[in-house]
Amino acid sequence: MKKLTVMMLAAFLTAGAFAQTTPAGDKKQDSKDLRKDIRDERADKRERAKDIKAGDKAAAKAETKDIRADKKDIKSDARDLKKDGVKHPVRRARRQIHRRNHH
Repeated sequence: MKKLTVMMLAAFLTAGAFAQTTPAGDKKQDSKDLRKDIRDERADKRERAKDIKAGDKAAAKAETKDIRADKKDIKSDARDLKKDGVKHPVRRARRQIHRRNHH
């Protein structure tokens, strides 16, 4: 009886451990999301610079909030890609964007 109880406890703990781990995502989709977020962040920075130059502080503040949201998305996408085994996902995405735009 004691052996059965210990085995059941071990089974429940194992099931609980597996339930907490997140499944590996799709690398291709995650890297695409990362590239899109980086492009959005760059566009928002350009917009913010234009707003500051024009003297529109309210719009510049809104763009700053968008930039912060994009940075948060970039960090979460990079974390997901690192879990999937991609080394230096942000640097890799930036290089891919550069290659696509300039070559």
